[in-house]
Amino acid sequence: MKTAIKQWLDTCREKHQEGELTDGDFLRLESLLAERKQMVLYLYSKSTNMRSPIASWALYDPTKPDEPTLPSQETPYASVIEAVCDGWRIVQFPISKLYRFSDIDNAYLGYEFILEKWT
Repeated sequence: MKTAIKQWLDTCREKHQEGELTDGDFLRLESLLAERKQMVLYLYSKSTNMRSPIASWALYDPTKPDEPTLPSQETPYASVIEAVCDGWRIVQFPISKLYRFSDIDNAYLGYEFILEKWT
């Protein structure tokens, strides 16, 4: 969305300089602002600590096919706190009572943090 609004601004600046800006241009901006979408990011951390390394992840984008996608082969963030600093909001923390705490690493995906970002 931010790219579309930037393009709108660039176009409207030119139209304004030429005296061609219309009400239709403002209606277009209004529709761009209404086109927000929610992105959902599952980050599987190696512990409940938000600074722990990421073990796995999945990104859900409502404008893409139904399957979750990996943004790349490398983790999109080094930790959950890094994602939060980039504007992601935590929707759900891991439920600690589901995990056994011991001196050995767990053998499953990790501690599931669910994050959202509106774009």
